[in-house]
Amino acid sequence: MSYLERIRHELLDFGDAMLLTKAQRRGLNGRNALLRHMVKTGCTIAGDRLWSDVEIEILRQFRPDLDALALALPERGIGAITKKAHQIGLVPSRRAWSADEVPRLRKPYVAGVPVDDLVSMFPGKTKRQIWNKAFHLGIRRPRRRPKGTGLLLVDTVRNRAFDLGLTMTDLDTYVSAGRYFVCPRCSNWRLLQKAIRELKGQVVVRWPETVAHAA
Repeated sequence: MSYLERIRHELLDFGDAMLLTKAQRRGLNGRNALLRHMVKTGCTIAGDRLWSDVEIEILRQFRPDLDALALALPERGIGAITKKAHQIGLVPSRRAWSADEVPRLRKPYVAGVPVDDLVSMFPGKTKRQIWNKAFHLGIRRPRRRPKGTGLLLVDTVRNRAFDLGLTMTDLDTYVSAGRYFVCPRCSNWRLLQKAIRELKGQVVVRWPETVAHAA
């Protein structure tokens, strides 16, 4: 049965309309008017072309490869393709959190259990759902010391900020460093000086006691 044939079958028989209230009859009349318009024109009331059975089969075949779908369905935008995939059940629905799942999340999340393991513990939940739920519950992962960069002075400053309870984002904000301390790739002496002053530190230069002189 084609898509349009299914719409035709949805057109209701008004033989029993006398059993309905006036409001119900108006609702059915409006719905059937929309369906008849779709059958007649092949478009929705908004003017969008209805999906054909061939297009839907292509969607089922190539989903979730959006690049392939964009080539196979050039007249359909990515938004329309994604929406249709949701409508026909190709995209798994995101279950709401149940009453017993919420308290079960708190302990392993705070203990630092890897997110991939949390996804396994809560089937049907994505990483983003887990992060969002933890954010709304006000629970945080354990703080971890910044990874070493191999830049001695940069690592010293980052570790000092960590010991003082600051995040690298906090440090960047205090010294107007953009995202330098979040992901440093070089030694920026100007920003390092500002950070050292902000952390109440000092830079001390020591020269060797004996210096070899040229003959």
